[in-house]
Order: sequence, then structure tokens, then C-alpha cells
Amino acid sequence: MNGLTKVSIMDCPCYAISESELEKILLFFLKNNIFGYSVAINAEKIQKYKTDVTLQKVIDNSILPYPDGAGAVLALKWLNKLESEKINMPIRALEIANKNSLKTFIIGAKESVHNEAINIIKNRYPNLRLVGHMHGYNSEEDIINAVHNDSPELILIAMGSPKQEIFAKKLIDSTQSGIAIGCGGALDIISGKLNRAPEFFINNNLEWLYRLVQEPWRWKRQLFLPVFLLKLLFQRFRKFFQ
Repeated sequence: MNGLTKVSIMDCPCYAISESELEKILLFFLKNNIFGYSVAINAEKIQKYKTDVTLQKVIDNSILPYPDGAGAVLALKWLNKLESEKINMPIRALEIANKNSLKTFIIGAKESVHNEAINIIKNRYPNLRLVGHMHGYNSEEDIINAVHNDSPELILIAMGSPKQEIFAKKLIDSTQSGIAIGCGGALDIISGKLNRAPEFFINNNLEWLYRLVQEPWRWKRQLFLPVFLLKLLFQRFRKFFQ
């Protein structure tokens, strides 16, 4: 798409975009019958890109790998001199679907959490055309069949990463239509089960720390951050002296 800058962050592809540009991008895809899925690019995915063949294939085939986290935003700035921002993709996608009355299908979370989130979404986004929804404990086959039958323009998948991206590729390969957006824990946040980080943490690139306090079992997943930062610093200094 014209105007989008796709670059490589330590070989991992990523677009430098902002939330304000997202509506134009999604509507361009839909208007031109471009189907596919997004991938939230963060430090963990950048680290795993070279060694995880499945993840690499999923990212390479995505139509919208976008920055999701301080690591990706910082890397875009340091290595490519591009300004970007961490995108709150699930909420922006819902807002865009509401503004443009997009046919939307929502997938994910436990049944009770899912149903609570769906009720809130219906009230909060009255113009969103919710053509279907299924909790995350349905079979993949049932979900794919339902999405195929309902033909949504936008499909929100809240299964956690990278499961949701792997499933998004499988879903879009099967249905050959729509834009699938990974939503992580968005339904848990919308339902009130999980709190999103306060603005202070978000604005200071500390959202990962807030999530770690809420979900301490994630600590092993955070161990890659010091390694990523060291690699990023090395790449930055190497570019500086070239």
C-alpha cells in the first residue's frame, strides 16, 4: 500500500505506522479485496524470528506486521530512523468497525468472559455489525466454518500470541476473505477481568512490567528482554559507526 514503510528489524519485517493511520489502511484493504491478517511485532517475536520457523512463516505472510511494544518502536527509531508508536490494535479495530459499520466476527476467551465482553462491546459500539462470535474453546473447524458462513469483513481473534496469529493464517487461508486481527487479552480487559496498564506505564514503555505484576506466571517470557536490548544496542552502535 502506498505510504506504508515496511522495514526489517533484525530481519523481522514490520511496518512503521501509527494509530491515526490504521483506519485508512484497513479500509484500503477491504475496498481492494485484500484479505489477510495482522501480526503484533514485539521484542519477543523479533528475538524468535530467526529460530522459530512457524512464527517466521506466519509473520512473512502477514499483510500487516505492526509495532506492538516499546522494543519494536525503539528499534524502528534507532535502526531505521522511523517514528512509530505502540498500537492498541483491538480497541482501534473496534472503533473503526463501529465508525464504518463493518461486519465483524469476534473469537476468543473463556465462555463467561467472552459473553460479558460481547455484551459490553454491543453497548459500547452500537454501529458495529456483529455478524457472529464464538468463545475460544470451540474447535478450530467449527470456528472456521462459522466465519466462512457469516463472511465478516473484520475478524478479531483473542487467543494469545502466537496461537492467535497461527490460527489467523489458517483461518484466512481457508476462508480467503476478511481481515483478521489478533487481540491477545483484549476480551479479558473489556470484560473487566484484567486491567489494562495505567497511562503512566503505557507512556513510559513499562506496560510489560504492569502485566508482569498482574500475571506473575509470565516472568519466564520476560527473560528475553535484556538479551533483546543488548542486541538492539549493538545494532545501533554498528549503524552509528558505519
